[in-house]
Amino acid sequence: NAGLGVFAGDSFQKDQMIGRVGDAAFPVVDQDWHNSPEIVGRQSTKHEMDYHWPLTNYDWNAPDIGMENEAEDISVTVAGFGAAPNCHFRLLNVHEHKATYDNAGLDRYTSPGAGASTPWFNRTSTASKDIEAGSELFVDYGPNWFLSRDGVFELVPISTSFEKAQAFLKEYGKLLVGSDNPNDLVEDKMALDDEAQRDLWEVIKTFPYPTRERQALPDDHKHAVRAIHGDIQVIEKENSIRSVEYLKEHGKCVDNIVPRKSNIPHAGRGAFATRLIAKGWLVAPAPLVHIADKSAANMYEEKIGRKGNLVRDDDAMIKTQIIINYMFGHPNSTVLLFPYSSNVAYINHDSTEYNAELRWATDASWIHHDDWLTKPVSYLEEQWTSGLMLEFIALRDIQPGEEVLINYGDEWQKAWDEHVKSWKPIPVESDYNNLTMWTDPTETNHGKAGYIRAEVFNDDMDTPIRTMDEATADPYPHSVQIMCHVNVNHDSAYLFELETIPYFTREWDVKKDMPDETEDVHIHKCNITQRYEIEDEDSEDDDEEEEAEGGSTHKYLYTVELDVQKQFGDVDVINERHEIELVPRKAIEFSNMHYTSDVFLKNSFRHEMKLPDEIFPKAWMREEQK
Repeated sequence: NAGLGVFAGDSFQKDQMIGRVGDAAFPVVDQDWHNSPEIVGRQSTKHEMDYHWPLTNYDWNAPDIGMENEAEDISVTVAGFGAAPNCHFRLLNVHEHKATYDNAGLDRYTSPGAGASTPWFNRTSTASKDIEAGSELFVDYGPNWFLSRDGVFELVPISTSFEKAQAFLKEYGKLLVGSDNPNDLVEDKMALDDEAQRDLWEVIKTFPYPTRERQALPDDHKHAVRAIHGDIQVIEKENSIRSVEYLKEHGKCVDNIVPRKSNIPHAGRGAFATRLIAKGWLVAPAPLVHIADKSAANMYEEKIGRKGNLVRDDDAMIKTQIIINYMFGHPNSTVLLFPYSSNVAYINHDSTEYNAELRWATDASWIHHDDWLTKPVSYLEEQWTSGLMLEFIALRDIQPGEEVLINYGDEWQKAWDEHVKSWKPIPVESDYNNLTMWTDPTETNHGKAGYIRAEVFNDDMDTPIRTMDEATADPYPHSVQIMCHVNVNHDSAYLFELETIPYFTREWDVKKDMPDETEDVHIHKCNITQRYEIEDEDSEDDDEEEEAEGGSTHKYLYTVELDVQKQFGDVDVINERHEIELVPRKAIEFSNMHYTSDVFLKNSFRHEMKLPDEIFPKAWMREEQK
């Protein structure tokens, strides 16, 4: 009952990448705040405090994608393999990885296309085990994803559900033959004949109070017997496999296009044909997530509210979420449609030389509900799962390696032309946080001018990190900050609020401060107060070899200082200062500052693509336009 699924058209070996390239990822930032107007003097209405955004069912946690430093509150929509595959906790066979920040050469100081496309690219997926052709591909949503959506989806089994279901089957087997000996599970030893087993199993499966454990049981009574002394997983795997011939006849290919650098100026990446796509053939399917009211993507300036808190300024809308650039809409409707198939986000625009167009799917009743096209917007607002599909169709033969293009509409073209005409570059030397939203703009330099990502500094492990005194004369860019892996927990207890700031000093300890280098368990903003250069203890031969490879024959240790706040019971917040000595370079990393990436450029382009008049449903038009 999951609807759409993704299947392997070929076999994959463990750790092999699935697909030709990873998927695009789209940050959605501070959305609850932007959709929470200040209500004063009356009770808020449901419409004012709730908004329709079914993409929440397809979102990933920001740290899983590598976007935890984009903003204060962030969720991430990942197209393609980040949205289409299902989750089955007994059949997980795909690992998901983080995205890469890569703006495809759209420099914020020289290109009007900077900030118009997501810089988060190549979120890859790999096989977690050997996968045979025809298998359905499953990713791990995490149990909380299902536990928090009981009102939207059925009671989907989680890992513990299968364990309890397997235990139930053991008891069911004893009921059938009076023993737990697998050799007794034969027809002539069973207490019930086949018809009675079928009836009993139907009662078990259709009992009026559903549970996740019962949902984990096999549907068929014969499969239940097989699973008693085997494993439910075997039955589930068999049911999840389709023949390659079946997939060719009934499936829709998602690897006809692949992203590369576009031929269109300032467009970033584009979608290119991987094989000949003949006239009238499918370029790519486009299952859709619908948004009933496009205002849910609006972003506002902040102001001081009547209660002294920061609230949105309803009179100062500054932009929309970047994901709106990848959605289809209509100037006479509030509805937006986000296509989440692999690589369709990279299909660019040409108003005259386009070689593909959009049509509604006609042979995908398992995902496309044609009756939705005649329903009012109020009906769409009550639907929280995907139920529509468009298709990109070739208008002529598209050759291998040719860029696929569609027409975004006259409104989009006009908006882009006006943006390019009005866009003005800002010199690097005058950018002191003036380009991005919600960072404090200044006229003086509080950091090195220009935007440099933290990854640049983290990749350079040889160059010494500047101390506070050195950074005063030669500051780091305003877009980064220094973080340290330090465990600030200790045994001190506070029974009352202190008059002075407690000061702790010690040497860095890898077991205490960095027990797992793959997780940021103890990481805090810090200041580098001292640096020590220590001769490498390796032999001269090792030194020469290291120098020949471009390495360094010296290493550095640092003294760092950090301030933390803690809450102890009912005592007020306690401020502490920690000084940690002999900190190695691996325990220090640079982090990107919130709201400084290209996603937040003030002068970036935002506009949805237009779904052509001839296929846009009249039922979704504003009343005066129908």
